[in-house]
Amino acid sequence: MAEADGGDGVAPGSTSFYPPPPAVFRRFTEENLLWLEVLRRERASAPADWDAVSLEERRAMQHGLLERALGKSDVAGAELPDFDLQLALEPPNVQWVEQDGGYQLFGQRWPIPETTPTLEELGIPRMFPPDPFDRNEALQVLLRTLLQTYIELTSDLLRPVQPYDVWLLAPGGPSGPPGPDAPGGGAPGGGSPDGAPAPGPDGAPAAQGGYWVTSTRIKDRLKHVENTVINTQYLINQLRPVQARATLEMLLQAQIDRRRREAQLLRRRSAAIREELARIDMG
Repeated sequence: MAEADGGDGVAPGSTSFYPPPPAVFRRFTEENLLWLEVLRRERASAPADWDAVSLEERRAMQHGLLERALGKSDVAGAELPDFDLQLALEPPNVQWVEQDGGYQLFGQRWPIPETTPTLEELGIPRMFPPDPFDRNEALQVLLRTLLQTYIELTSDLLRPVQPYDVWLLAPGGPSGPPGPDAPGGGAPGGGSPDGAPAPGPDGAPAAQGGYWVTSTRIKDRLKHVENTVINTQYLINQLRPVQARATLEMLLQAQIDRRRREAQLLRRRSAAIREELARIDMG
């Protein structure tokens, strides 16, 4: 997906999984880099609080400095850049990023220092006990929960379509939905056989003492699957340091085994060479 170009020639953001490079790369030409060097020299001779002024004032100051430098040279008719050279071509100040508390990357804000948001901060219900607990056991429980919910969801999808399949009682109404012989019975909604609901006036319950409403069972189970997956990913991310240590141990063990094999090979070759030298001396 192409990025929309902002007024300053810089793309404000990208919604693509594989976004193109920032549009600012087009400004890194040899001519603009030379103008940046000229601006740095002119700023050294004319100190000013460059960072305390607005963007428009910075551009005006930059234009004046470059025109002054252009008047000192023999170059005539050169076209001055119309954008902030330092803002576009110089790397960002790391101190500013730290003071801001984060940075933007592909449309997502990353805090400094990087922290993993908790489930409570994400608005996701916690589906495992508080610390301390066995994360392996918790992951197995979440896996079984996910499989059971998936089976129930599949069973719901195989059922006939029931747009109004939950009977809500009206105050003082009968204890159950109307039968096929009752007025409006025989179809969810207490109305026509096509299943249309028959509420009373202004959305009040129908005269038979209740009304049918759409069940949210499938939506609730889909949400439960989503919450289970997020909880599983959250626990797995907490085990990343354990995975890193195990991977490091595996790499170190592989290096030790390789060095032992090489040492044994050197010993065998050395023994063979000594035997050959001894045989030559005896001859």
